[in-house]
Amino acid sequence: MLWVLAGTRDACEIISRLSREGFRVVASATTQHGAELARRAGSEEVVVGQLSAGEMLRLIEEKGVRAVIDATHPFAREASENAMLAAERAGVEYIRYERESLIPEYEGVHLAESFEEAAQLASKLGEVVFYTAGVKNLPAFLRHCTSRVVVRVLPTREAISRVEELGVSPENIIAMYPRFSAELERALLRAYCAEVLVTKESGPAGGVEEKLAAAREERIPVVVVRRPEVGYPRVCRSVEAVVQEIKKLSLP
Repeated sequence: MLWVLAGTRDACEIISRLSREGFRVVASATTQHGAELARRAGSEEVVVGQLSAGEMLRLIEEKGVRAVIDATHPFAREASENAMLAAERAGVEYIRYERESLIPEYEGVHLAESFEEAAQLASKLGEVVFYTAGVKNLPAFLRHCTSRVVVRVLPTREAISRVEELGVSPENIIAMYPRFSAELERALLRAYCAEVLVTKESGPAGGVEEKLAAAREERIPVVVVRRPEVGYPRVCRSVEAVVQEIKKLSLP
């Protein structure tokens, strides 16, 4: 049995490919939406919720997991660190799937090391901030941002409810499913009179290129939050590389 830490489109591709190769897969996801995507991709079973290192270790033992494939979002640092610890304690293989990075290098792009720093930068750059960096990091951003914040989130009940709980008014919430074209990104920036765009270094798969292109056309600054640095023991940067690494293990 293989365990894929899921919740992303990348994870679904990995699950689908491993299933077609004849491997049995159990997946985990922190949201019901992520869990449903994993089921559709071919996972035999899906565990829903945030797991501690101890809970991950129990999952490995109970399911007879022989290898852990961490395909979580680049910013899911805690989940990755817990998975590495659980795999080490259980004595099983850990493989990290890491999206390619995309660091923009042109005028108007401001890099931040944290969401707190990003909020402070955005507040100085414009009075209307278009935030596209995920609900999980929104509390820290809102605490340090003094500008009006327009938040774009997935159109799920849990995501919208969380944003409302944080005090964001309905007129400042956009619930849409990605991925967006540069034209649509530009139309949304215009519709909400955005003066600065906030995103994170999630790579091409996260739609960063389209966001940057739209902001460039609208001539508004962009604040990009850098990925956290994590010491992964083994990293693959393509789905094919993950599959080949699993095959090398000669698992029963």
